Amino acid sequence: MAIRDSFALDEVSRALQDSLRGLLAEQLSSAALRSSLDTDAGYDIRLHARLAAELGLAGLTIPAEFGGLGMSQAEAGVVHTELGRALYPGPFLASSLAAVALVEAGDAAAARYWLPRLADGSVTGTVAAAGEDGHFSPGSGSVQGGRSAQGWYLRGTRWYVIAGHVAGMIVVPAVTESGPAIFLVEAGSPGLAVSRQLGLDLTRRLCVVTFDTTPACLLGQGQQAVAALDRAEHELLLATAAEAAGGIGWCLDATIAHVKDREQFGHPIGSFQAVAGSCVDMLADLQSVSAAARYAAVASADGVAEARAAARDAALRGGEAYRGVTESATRLFGGNGFTWEHDAHLYYRRAWSPLVRA
Repeated sequence: MAIRDSFALDEVSRALQDSLRGLLAEQLSSAALRSSLDTDAGYDIRLHARLAAELGLAGLTIPAEFGGLGMSQAEAGVVHTELGRALYPGPFLASSLAAVALVEAGDAAAARYWLPRLADGSVTGTVAAAGEDGHFSPGSGSVQGGRSAQGWYLRGTRWYVIAGHVAGMIVVPAVTESGPAIFLVEAGSPGLAVSRQLGLDLTRRLCVVTFDTTPACLLGQGQQAVAALDRAEHELLLATAAEAAGGIGWCLDATIAHVKDREQFGHPIGSFQAVAGSCVDMLADLQSVSAAARYAAVASADGVAEARAAARDAALRGGEAYRGVTESATRLFGGNGFTWEHDAHLYYRRAWSPLVRA
């Protein structure tokens, strides 16, 4: 089936890319990024609000009827690529996953209430769907949904919850007596506990979320719940593939700048065959991952039958290449690449995040 050109950006996407890259380059220097990581939130709240207000990133794919921009996965992929290039630590990804799950769940009242708040950035959302192995499924983490005279409640644990510490609402798949279901839990609900999950990636906060007879709002059951979970996972695969392309792009640009300036034996080290060969390999990885991520995003936007397989392939290819490129870049930076002061290790850590997988 023929689809749109999956490699070329249209004028709107290119303008969005340029605006976002310029703003992040101006506002998120290496020092600013590191400073934000030490805050309680783990990101610059003022910059996050500015990106939400000026560029509408909080409501990128939320339908216009709910206050969002209503953009497709192809246009969202442009944003995720730039956020990945800058290692942006804010919770745009978490909120976007919550929004698509909420739309797919089909609860009109919940959508009318929560989507406008997610779209304007006044509320951050997330999805708690992964078990201890990091994979999405209704039964992962053994979260059970039950019903009492007071209403629905949840019991169980989820891992790898992106930005769970700042989420105002959490979308949670669970298992009930009737089968799979999907729920919404508000922050501060009784029995809800959120703790930080330590890991290699310093630029994205992951949490463990525990529900202990926690009040919950039922969003959907049966096939509708399964579809909402599948949609959230699909969006995560597309986003992490795009982020990998952005991170690889940064590694390539930074490495080329370094090998052009550093000299050994009176020559730039970039003129050495082994170094040049490594840079060519990094370029090939960038082109391959960018093409796969872009194709998967466009295929999803166009509703192509192989869209799901394309997303998994892009995420797998992106994760493998990202890890290889960060290892090569760290070596090519020499001794500096292994130091805390150099940003290469932050990209290496992101590449080995448990979210960067298919």
